[in-house]
Amino acid sequence: MLGDRRSSFPDRARLGRAGFETGSDLYERARPGYPEAAIAQMASDLGITRDDRVLDLAAGTGKLTRQLQAGGAACIAVEPSPSMRKMFGRTSTDIPVLGGTAESIPIADGTVDAVVVAQAFHWFDAPVALVEIARVLRRGRGLALVWNERDESDPVIAELAGISRWDLCKPYPVGMDFGAVIDESGLFGPVRRTKFRFTQHLDRTAFVEQVASRSYVQLLPDQERERLLDEVAAYASTLGDPIAMPYITDLFCARVVR
Repeated sequence: MLGDRRSSFPDRARLGRAGFETGSDLYERARPGYPEAAIAQMASDLGITRDDRVLDLAAGTGKLTRQLQAGGAACIAVEPSPSMRKMFGRTSTDIPVLGGTAESIPIADGTVDAVVVAQAFHWFDAPVALVEIARVLRRGRGLALVWNERDESDPVIAELAGISRWDLCKPYPVGMDFGAVIDESGLFGPVRRTKFRFTQHLDRTAFVEQVASRSYVQLLPDQERERLLDEVAAYASTLGDPIAMPYITDLFCARVVR
């Protein structure tokens, strides 16, 4: 066990900046995609039709991008991490990916039909990013924010949160109402919030990798990270195989007001 549970955990400001500079292979292997019902709801709320130009902002390794492209959207991605962009290029060879940030999107004014953000909006400077998102959207088109959140009402996930120190290091409160953040900008119309449940089944190796892919774990000193992951592996050994990891997908959609 780690003596001090807070120990060397990095502060939140460092997490968004540096937490994804490495580990893109872990992220791609262990993180889940998004339930098809959530993708369908996103497309319905934003009016995405075949060949619409969709920007996946802070696209990571392209999990959501690939699902949207498979549904007929013409996707483009922006991702700040070189490591993530490299993995994106391996998994999504037919989708262009640009280096850039939510606060300075390298896309011309009014040239996309939708902007989607998966697992990332909590890292943004929200007021600045929302102005940029509104800038690149065509008139009347929309924004979707989506998160897969592990369901901490499940006993396995609740125990994992303590063992992995997620209870100390999560970058935003689970279940946070990001619709209020969108509303505060005055740039978007009413926010529709929808939730979906699904379960990811992991073998014990992937269960540990899922924790290892977290930004705060990536930034730990090597020995401390190894000790934490050893604790997670020991816990995994007490569970069945495969291990069920239940999620709640939280989706927020709104149209730009102009």
